[in-house]
Amino acid sequence: MPDFDTLQPNEQRKFLLNLLAEHASGAVLEGNTLHYTSQALHVSLEFGQVQSRENQFRVQLLFILKHDWFDEDFVNPCASIGNSLQKAMENCTVEFAETVLQPVLDSLANQGSETISSEIIHETHVFHIPEKKLQIHKGNGKTPDLWEIIKHKLPEYLGTKKAYWIQLFSADMGQRRFCEAKINGIVYPDLTDVLYSELFSRKKREISIDKLFVLLIQDESTFQPCPFTKQNVGDLAYLALDKLKDASDENSRQKAFQKIHQFSPDYSIAVELVAFLPEIMAHAIVSFRDNDALIPVFNYGKPEFELKKSQVRSFGYMTDAVEQYLRKYHPSKEEVYNILRISGKFEVLTRAMQDKGIKAEDLRLSQLVYFVNDNYHVW
Repeated sequence: MPDFDTLQPNEQRKFLLNLLAEHASGAVLEGNTLHYTSQALHVSLEFGQVQSRENQFRVQLLFILKHDWFDEDFVNPCASIGNSLQKAMENCTVEFAETVLQPVLDSLANQGSETISSEIIHETHVFHIPEKKLQIHKGNGKTPDLWEIIKHKLPEYLGTKKAYWIQLFSADMGQRRFCEAKINGIVYPDLTDVLYSELFSRKKREISIDKLFVLLIQDESTFQPCPFTKQNVGDLAYLALDKLKDASDENSRQKAFQKIHQFSPDYSIAVELVAFLPEIMAHAIVSFRDNDALIPVFNYGKPEFELKKSQVRSFGYMTDAVEQYLRKYHPSKEEVYNILRISGKFEVLTRAMQDKGIKAEDLRLSQLVYFVNDNYHVW
């Protein structure tokens, strides 16, 4: 084979996909995609950043997993190093195969008899826990059981989707300690705090890295297909943002809210568009430490339920839509500010920064409360 560095990107991609198939067998390569027909899983990859210094290469690959049970593609970035471009990319591919792809294939093939349940406004959703959970540990000291640490909190974060990807990561580098708890690719600060507190409550520092990936699949008996897609919500979010950006006073805001309810095909989505978009915009413009919780209040009564953002699928869809909207349309400062003025968290944030001189990153804001009626349903 010619030198890896001289190959065209497409040839490099096929080389790495073949390597992936060797470490996670059962796939057929067609074009630029691996097909695991037994599990109906499709895997492709894209190239991320490549850096080199003093004959040491650091690369990032993006592995993309598609399955009918996934509401959106699972994009898993993986970084590695090597003394050549080929070696760095091989290391990256093998690590992904062992730590992510193989656990996914195992879960899809055998969902496991052990289950975990979540409650969402009087509805129960049951998820299968895979029998095998592979945790990668590198460094000194004993291997902590990352799954056991967060298992008791996890039901609070599981919603109505068919599948949830749980990714846990911790690193103790001596002078710096770091954790991440991700669900479907999104970091949840409160869940990360649980992981951090349990792992690093000890005084002794040990150089170590731990990674765990677990795929949870909802049982067919409790699964309800969602009536809308991510694209549907994204299109509605664009329409809503166009209405909100021109609302400069209370009268025009109320008219914008009415129009959003009119063009929304579902009451629940309309309520969430009005409640979530300004808050998501505020977080996109001012980076502050947010809370994981959402509190729907029925008929202006007392709060009875607390949800997590991971349980309300439209929140993540709208977050992506806001980011794309800002990049694509570049709204003016005045248009952005019109949307921000609707945000309760932005108002609290600006008051604290102006009156007390508190930095945004030092603030911990409360849960997002929004008002609904009996027609509200969480998807």
